[in-house]
Amino acid sequence: MIQEYTVHGILIATAPFTACVALVIAFAMHRVLMALRFYRWVWHPILFDSAMFMLVWALITFHPLPIPQGLLP
Repeated sequence: MIQEYTVHGILIATAPFTACVALVIAFAMHRVLMALRFYRWVWHPILFDSAMFMLVWALITFHPLPIPQGLLP
């Protein structure tokens, strides 16, 4: 059975929901790495960002964080 999230009575598939969460986390990591000037040591920043997004998404998908009961009714 495919897991779905319910937001105010609307069913949302797991993949788009976790992808959006991973995108927000990857963007925050990108901003931190930019502030630390990490990208001057990276050969291809766009490729690095894409790989970082995929790793974050895989971690969220395979090791989901528990969602508090009040967050998604």
